[in-house]
Formats: sequence, C-alpha cells, structure tokens
Amino acid sequence: MKLTSAMLCDAAQVQSGKLFILGGGFDTISVREFPAAHGPLSLAMVAEVGPEDRQRDLELQISLVDEDGHPVGVEAKGMLRVGAPPNLPPGSPSVVPIVSPFNGITFPEAKGYAFVVSLEGDELARVRFRVVQVQ
Repeated sequence: MKLTSAMLCDAAQVQSGKLFILGGGFDTISVREFPAAHGPLSLAMVAEVGPEDRQRDLELQISLVDEDGHPVGVEAKGMLRVGAPPNLPPGSPSVVPIVSPFNGITFPEAKGYAFVVSLEGDELARVRFRVVQVQ
C-alpha cells in the first residue's frame, strides 16, 4: 500500500468510494493564544492498495508529532481491509479514500507539527503543518 495524496482539511467523508473534502489543503493553523484547543480537523488520504495487500487486515496508525519528532499525545489506529472490485484488471491496484477525523487537539506552542501515517510500523507519509499565533 502507498499513499498517493494526503492533506489536512476542516472535514471530510467517504461516500460511494469517493472522497468529499471541506476546507482542505492548508498548512497553517492560526490561533490567538497558547495552549490552543483546535476544533475539528481531519486528515484526508488516498491510498493505492496492490493485489499483495488485498483481502488481509492492514494496521494503519496516525500519530501527531512536533517539529522535533516528539509525540504530542494524539493518535489514531485502525484496521483496513480492501477487496478487489470484480471489474478490476488483474494486477491493478485499488484506489481507496481514507479519512481520519480529530477533535479538540491541544497545541502547546507555536511551531511545526506533522501527522505521521504508518502502515504496520512503516512510515508512509508525513503531513506537515504549522501553528502560529496571531493578534
């Protein structure tokens, strides 16, 4: 499995195999003071799942770290199982939209952060962003 795209967004959902995104593609969160509790925030991703990863449980983990690589204490874990549509040519990957919502993340200070997406312990991607203070 590999991620072909991943982005932060205000909200997202998967319906009928399609990814619907609201307020997506940003890399900066502006806050007035720290610590800053943020409302809804989602990580929207698109994965390609090859034939070798179909019909088995795939352990997906998402962890929030700061720019120094220290865990922030926000994590999501889940199992993904992908089948093959009957009309998919042999050997072709399945395209799978994935959404992981987060609510009430508290950012302790202004700095860079990243959601680290891992599959069975191997890092697939880092979605980087920063939190800045504004007046």
